[in-house]
Amino acid sequence: MTHLRRLRFAHRLIQRQPTAGTKRAPSARSTTRILMNFSALKQGGGQNVAMNFLYAVVRDPSLLKGFELDYIVARNSSPHKYLSGMPGTRVYVFSRNPLIRVFQELFWGSYIVALGKYDAIYSYFGSALFFGQTPQVCGCAMSNLFFPEVDFWQYYRGITRIGKHIVDYYRLWGLKRAASVVFETNIIEKRAKTLHKLRETKVILPSIALPQNNAFTPIICFTPDIAKGLFFCGWQPNKNVFLIPEIAASLRQCGVRFQFIVTAPRDGSAHHRRFERLVREKSVEEMVEIVGPISKDEIPYLYESISVVFLLSKLESFSNNILESWYYSKPMIVSDEIWARSICGDAAVYVDRNSAEEIAGKVAALLDNLALRAEVVNRGREALATYPSIDARVAQEMAYVRYISQIH
Repeated sequence: MTHLRRLRFAHRLIQRQPTAGTKRAPSARSTTRILMNFSALKQGGGQNVAMNFLYAVVRDPSLLKGFELDYIVARNSSPHKYLSGMPGTRVYVFSRNPLIRVFQELFWGSYIVALGKYDAIYSYFGSALFFGQTPQVCGCAMSNLFFPEVDFWQYYRGITRIGKHIVDYYRLWGLKRAASVVFETNIIEKRAKTLHKLRETKVILPSIALPQNNAFTPIICFTPDIAKGLFFCGWQPNKNVFLIPEIAASLRQCGVRFQFIVTAPRDGSAHHRRFERLVREKSVEEMVEIVGPISKDEIPYLYESISVVFLLSKLESFSNNILESWYYSKPMIVSDEIWARSICGDAAVYVDRNSAEEIAGKVAALLDNLALRAEVVNRGREALATYPSIDARVAQEMAYVRYISQIH
């Protein structure tokens, strides 16, 4: 079928959908058909969350008993590569370009939804612009939408800054039109309902799935016999990666042998060039290692190789780094911000995210004081025990999406 014929057919199918304000007839099927939309997940923590889901359902197919799932993925993303190796799985591949993806959602995506007769759509991050009355459940990790007092885009200027705000308005509009929005923390859900009056919300606590390939041979090698700190993030200014050279210089002044491991890409971007310039200015080249993006199979080796995890964000909805640091028994140094304390409680070491001297002092304390280190690690294990297993999370997600499909 040509692209033009497909669009015309989609238009006819969409016209047959119930009009706005009408209730869909309940499905007579014994299974619930769900379109899993991973198209917005191309890199970073969001992509890792999608892989957690896929690892879980492949390891234990009984989690999907009573469900039929099809998938939309971003081209060449980890979910795309993973699902490509699973015969019999229906996978639709969308562009990585956000603008192209929106047009694909409007036309090709609406055709997919209408033809597939899905009971619900589950967009793991944000919303998709599909026509029709199929209820859409949206996962939300966009914390800046719910903390208006934080100038989240302060590091951007001109057209770029304007563009970021336009995208935020679009995302918020999408959440408001969703059948339901799923959050990972109570504080974000409460703010969302207070500020934006979302009609239906749910908190489903996050979880992690461990890599399955135990025979994996790591391709990254670190300098032995030196303490290391991990910044598991990209070049986002919110993560405070540009303070690393200053922290390194403070540690060197204190006589602490230390190396920072950064998973941001060597992509030649403006942020990458700025970071390397700051490293040279502080003459701390030997203390900073940019290893680039890490595959999920490399995560265990990565955590086994480091001493401390850093999460110096101004704002987060949640972060895989938190659960991973607790699971791998690594102390975590985090920003002293309301979002962090609401998640981590006493299972982290808090710092002024803008004080390189204070951060260096906390690093030195953790390295020198084994009792303090053990206390933080033990509290992390206790905190981790309050979160669901990945199987329990997936079961809760599926049950909730089914519930939304039944009431719409």
